Amino acid sequence: MSKAFFEAYYQTYNREDPDALRAFYDPDVELHSAQGVIRGVEAVLEVYRGITAQFSDHMTPLDIRERSDHTQVRILDSFTAKVDVAEFMGRAFAPGEQFSLNLLAEYRLRDGRILRADIAAL
Repeated sequence: MSKAFFEAYYQTYNREDPDALRAFYDPDVELHSAQGVIRGVEAVLEVYRGITAQFSDHMTPLDIRERSDHTQVRILDSFTAKVDVAEFMGRAFAPGEQFSLNLLAEYRLRDGRILRADIAAL
């Protein structure tokens, strides 16, 4: 899939609009991360809603590389707490506290939508 697809995906992700984000996911999407596997578009969007209820979550694609069967994206993921968060990734956050993660995502598509995303910290 083209670089433009992923640029549009991250722009949509950063708007915190799950209804708009839905268009980028295959109904059978799987998200693989250190937290395990999330299956199905509704489950993925529920996790997204949970994160964006607590944090402003801004993903910046630093490098997008198309491969023969997948696309690899290096991401800077910046979070700012919106509310008091008792526990997220092993720690508590007060409103306004920030942190960032360097991530590597590998995406596989089906019919122009994300079918599988493997996301890992760098």
